[in-house]
Amino acid sequence: MTIPEPIKKFITWIQGFDHRILRNEDDVKEKFIFPMFHYLCYPEKCHHEYPLKTFKSENSYIYYIQNDIQEQNTGSSLVFIKVIEPQTVKLNDALEKDNFYINQFNTLFFIITNGYDIKVFKCIHCYKNELIFDINIDKLKSNDIASKFYNQLNFDCVKNIDNTANILKNTKYKLIEKLIRHHPDLQDVLEKYDFEPCANREGYRLVIVRKKVAIACNLPKAFGEGNCEIEFSSLILRGLKIHLNHQDILGQLMTGLHTQPDWGCRRFFKQLNKNTFEVYLGKTTLILSDLEVADLCFCIDGVCQEYKNLIIEFENALETWNYEFVKFTESQGFILFSVRQDLWELMQQFVNEFDYTKGKSEWHLFHRKDISIRVSLGIRDHTFILPKLDRRLDILPNNQINIIYELSDVNLKSIETGKLALWQQNIGIQGTWTARYTKQWLLEKYIPKVINYYSVKSQLSEAELLTKITTYTSERVLITEIDNLKDLVPYLRDIQSWLNIYIENIVAALLKPYYQAYTNLVRNTDSSIIGIDYIIGNLRKIDWTNRQEEISNNFTDWKNLTFKHAIDCLDKQVARINNCEYENSLKADLITRAFIWIIENGKISFSQAQLNAAKQALLPLWEESRFQMRHVYPNR
Repeated sequence: MTIPEPIKKFITWIQGFDHRILRNEDDVKEKFIFPMFHYLCYPEKCHHEYPLKTFKSENSYIYYIQNDIQEQNTGSSLVFIKVIEPQTVKLNDALEKDNFYINQFNTLFFIITNGYDIKVFKCIHCYKNELIFDINIDKLKSNDIASKFYNQLNFDCVKNIDNTANILKNTKYKLIEKLIRHHPDLQDVLEKYDFEPCANREGYRLVIVRKKVAIACNLPKAFGEGNCEIEFSSLILRGLKIHLNHQDILGQLMTGLHTQPDWGCRRFFKQLNKNTFEVYLGKTTLILSDLEVADLCFCIDGVCQEYKNLIIEFENALETWNYEFVKFTESQGFILFSVRQDLWELMQQFVNEFDYTKGKSEWHLFHRKDISIRVSLGIRDHTFILPKLDRRLDILPNNQINIIYELSDVNLKSIETGKLALWQQNIGIQGTWTARYTKQWLLEKYIPKVINYYSVKSQLSEAELLTKITTYTSERVLITEIDNLKDLVPYLRDIQSWLNIYIENIVAALLKPYYQAYTNLVRNTDSSIIGIDYIIGNLRKIDWTNRQEEISNNFTDWKNLTFKHAIDCLDKQVARINNCEYENSLKADLITRAFIWIIENGKISFSQAQLNAAKQALLPLWEESRFQMRHVYPNR
């Protein structure tokens, strides 16, 4: 995935920064803080040194949302930075002295640093401040950590946090909560204002209501974008309407569907205590009770399941999963393959010559509108092709031209009118072509026809022209058709890549059959397999934090480790997860790494039943990883 230019600049700066040049507090300010916030895109006029009379510190700095000093006040402060001497080791000692300052300015984030160690707190005014980064410069130089740091603290992100609706004021919230919890009669009165539960869908409009929460959602049409509006019935939140766009729904709400709030599988909230949750919806942060969160999760599950089902239905129907989705100002589609410019010029010439208005042969199928190419048979449209210069490949003078399967307004018109079933019935060779069939037709029929037609005029041979085609996708054996164990590896790698970046817990029901089936599949592996230390090393890490001493005692002599030890470890993981409701993604990642290594490097004896069970267990897990990597993570 391409790193945006502002993040690249931040990473380049931090990786080139040498903290050893810092000698005093002024150095920390001038050579570290000011450059850092410059690369976090804070305007220079938005920072101000503002020591309070009650504070003796002279090196505390505030960054504001406004650059007009007359408008810089406690209501517009974004980040409070506390600078201390570079040699200071214990940042917590200085932290204790600045709590008043943080509360006085009602800031969103608090940073304390000596130029090497950095602590960043998100200020939760109803509760204690949340430590979101506790790192040093060496760790911050990691591309991944630097990107996360930038994404949380850059100016555009922080200034758009709705601080007024962020978290309810401590005194007001606690007072109302106390009154409600200690006066059952008041609770009965308030419940009269609860919503009337219902669920209703008309076309692409879905409304789901529980007592405490109501969500009205406009579901996505084809590869269009949906949105939703969330309301609450409680006295505290009555009248608040939270609008979420397509990116919010996919990026925040779509993980952890149908899981309990306290399992840690959902991204949009965090449990503060037994009965209270901090909830993130779009740019709004709220404090909700356990009852409100339960109703919110129920509504989100209903909305997101339908949202997800529609996206999957369209991808399946048009056979687009294997192709990269691209969106332009006025069009969208999927990259099928690329050709060099000289071949594209011949294809374009053929389209112009065989426009369907110019003849009635079997090849008079084309019509150009702007740069889009329409492939039709009479009044029936088969597919739309969009040529786009591939800016990712710096190949001159013959640039690559991406051939894109376009999602045209014409061939999706029936979807817009809600006739999804009829539209799906029209998919096929005689009707609307899928992305897969379009690619096949272009490569096997159209391009060979073009090459043959212009072979005399073109100075290039057929072989030379065919070498100018670049295909970005590799055709895999379908999971259900796999007979060779090695063909499982690409799918396992997809799952492992997903688990590697997945920060939430995963519902155990998805992993239980996977752990069991693949442990059984690799059980009879030749003991001479290489890399036993790698396999068991990954499996050891799963329980390292809880049982480090015990594990060390059991595996002190690595030279004596055998594959039986690996199977024993895997059997223990199978037994463990069978007693769990959810699983940490890191543990699933480590186990998957072990499976990949064994299948790639081992000689395995297995039965057809074991292979079938492995394929059956793999399919739902891989489909979930595929959906999230394509639709959820690009929207984070």
